[in-house]
Amino acid sequence: MAIAHLAARRFEQAIEWADRALHDKPRLAGTMRVKAAASAHLGYLDKARAELSRMLAIDPKLTIAGYREYAHSFEAPEVHELMVTGLRLAGLPEK
Repeated sequence: MAIAHLAARRFEQAIEWADRALHDKPRLAGTMRVKAAASAHLGYLDKARAELSRMLAIDPKLTIAGYREYAHSFEAPEVHELMVTGLRLAGLPEK
């Protein structure tokens, strides 16, 4: 549900659904990415960076380039760009 809300640009709801999922499974890296991106799109950069930090503790080699390569085959282009832009705003390194 979090990714559906992100795709619809309902960033607050994306965060709410991400929080629900992370409550039950706190190490879901994909959900952390959605929460970080949605937070960044709302300008909640401290929250976005905190979530990014948690995510990088699980996947320390993640970069924008790596995410693009990984996710382009299964994310719709508009969702993919929302994620990339949000993760970039959150501070994910390019390479």
